[in-house]
Amino acid sequence: MKFVKFNSIRFKVSLFYTAILGIILLIYTAILYVDQYYALYRDLDTDLSIKAQEVSNAINSFLPALEDDQRAFRFSANWVIRQEVVYLNKEKMTESKRRWLAMREKLDIHNNYVVLASTEGEVIASSQNVDSQLLTYLLKDIGSFAQKPVNYRDLRVGSQWLRLITIPYYYKNKRMYLIQMGISITPIMEVFYGRMLFALLVILIVLLISSFLGGMITERILRPVMEVTKTAKNITYKDLGSRVNVKQVDEELRYLVNAFNDMIARLDNSFRYVDEFSSNVAHELKTPLTIISGESDLALMQERDVSEYKRVIEVNLREAGHMLKIVEDLLLLSKLEHQPDTFKFEQIDLSLFLREILEQAQKLASPKNIFVDLKLPVYQISILADWLHLRRLFINILNNAVKFTPGGGKITIDVLIQEKKVMVSVSDTGIGIAPEYIDKIFERFFHIDHSPGHTEETGSGLGLSIAWSIAKIHHGDISVKSQPQKGSTFIVSLPS
Repeated sequence: MKFVKFNSIRFKVSLFYTAILGIILLIYTAILYVDQYYALYRDLDTDLSIKAQEVSNAINSFLPALEDDQRAFRFSANWVIRQEVVYLNKEKMTESKRRWLAMREKLDIHNNYVVLASTEGEVIASSQNVDSQLLTYLLKDIGSFAQKPVNYRDLRVGSQWLRLITIPYYYKNKRMYLIQMGISITPIMEVFYGRMLFALLVILIVLLISSFLGGMITERILRPVMEVTKTAKNITYKDLGSRVNVKQVDEELRYLVNAFNDMIARLDNSFRYVDEFSSNVAHELKTPLTIISGESDLALMQERDVSEYKRVIEVNLREAGHMLKIVEDLLLLSKLEHQPDTFKFEQIDLSLFLREILEQAQKLASPKNIFVDLKLPVYQISILADWLHLRRLFINILNNAVKFTPGGGKITIDVLIQEKKVMVSVSDTGIGIAPEYIDKIFERFFHIDHSPGHTEETGSGLGLSIAWSIAKIHHGDISVKSQPQKGSTFIVSLPS
């Protein structure tokens, strides 16, 4: 059994959804209640007004058949209201009596409460269903009703509710009397309130069902989030292969799931890189440390002359310098990856830049008597770049070309504009690169196994990786074309 968690998104969304629906239903029910309430009272008041007026007209219709005096007025009122027998001029009353009986049956007045009284509270006539208790309530403050032509009010007598109308009646257009007519609305109100209670019960049931459905819908919507949580719990540094399935995921949450999967993929790549990086660093530093340790142990095993100690120190210094170079290159790579904002881009003259590169290349190539040639276009080329880091890129490529080009060879630097890009190629006549190594030469610590006769120092294996990173930060790229024993061409493309 799942317990309700009040601080959960599911509970809050379900509560909000249910509250909004409840407010809408309550407002609708209230409007419906008010509309039915006023419609009911409007119909009741109209009916009471017609009946009271008919009572007034009936009293007036009997007066001509009787002697037109106060006694006749009382006889007429009692006949109309109480149906008491009147003995005067019965023949003349036949037509009026017939019409009134028909009207009384039509209007169903016998179920109503009728009182004719003076403004002072003197009762002239009252229907037979008006008892003394009810009469007391009807006559209370009756004089105050004479100030308005028509008065409507509700009256509660015990457990009974009445709707009353009070209209004036003028005898001989002089003295004012008041006709009060009422009808019991207790059964109607019981049905009315019963329907309202039923409506509230239905609303409660609807809210409970909507709350349950809202919880199910919310759980369905949040299922990808739970999948992300479940996947995150199962992820360890040993296993970063888990991914959240993006199928049947709502569009809004698809971004979250894709972002999470991308993050895990980046972490996976980072952990793989760290693992590979650690292995490569250990391997690269192990050799010089072994040499330093071995040479030092050998020198201390017995007394040796000064020249031998000097040789050991030179070997140790060379290997320490090699390790220092590896550390510096690793720090530079880390800076390129994680602090690219340290680059200072500015518009530079490519021709002036490459002439400086040419001078450095000639210094690198002079010990091996390698000719370095620079071919520049006749027009000026300006690019947005970081001078210092771009210089490092080309020096690394040229150093690689000099290292693997035999003495007396040639290195050519050429410039070409192609599709809004500046293509700077560095070609050599060196030993070339085998096809199976072309895609790997920019990997860190990658070394090519050369022939036994090749004695050139291979370096740390980070130079081309640094060059490739610098090119990417410049929104450029480096491609390679090579044939074994015929030379290689490195092409650096930069946006113009």
